[in-house]
Amino acid sequence: MTDVSTTSTEEYELLTAKQKERHGNTETATVQDVRVSRAQVSLTLAFDWTADETRLVYDLDDARDVRKLEALTDERGFEFAQVGHLDGLTVSVRYTSQGWVPTTHLPYTESEGSIAETFRTELELFGRELARTPGFLRRFVTWTNSLSTKQVIIGVIIIKKLLVVAVLVGLVL
Repeated sequence: MTDVSTTSTEEYELLTAKQKERHGNTETATVQDVRVSRAQVSLTLAFDWTADETRLVYDLDDARDVRKLEALTDERGFEFAQVGHLDGLTVSVRYTSQGWVPTTHLPYTESEGSIAETFRTELELFGRELARTPGFLRRFVTWTNSLSTKQVIIGVIIIKKLLVVAVLVGLVL
């Protein structure tokens, strides 16, 4: 005769959580609480399959965190300043080595997202950092952002030719 036992709610939640918390698994979470302070924004995510909540904290002084939050609000059709409107909405999240991460954050998350997304993101963040620097460097970044692809290609060709001429002059002299 076998002994049949029923599992408690806690055991069920634990086993369900372990099943869901696999690298690459995508789930839907509901934003339960949005808190905005001078230095940070925090979102509390709740899942329908567990009583545990996940908290996402964004540092407003970190360009990467600000960009993550912008991507999340853009996905839901809000402006960055309307982050409080995310309260009560559902968000698609993926389990990574860093825990539950909104899918819009994947290009900004280490070892996640495609190579092209990561390169584009790093280039964008680098441009934002350069734009904060003083004077001529800021004007240079603004100027390069306004260039078309054709203008960039022509500029690269001209610079290459100037470098070849400089090397030849250096060899001759």
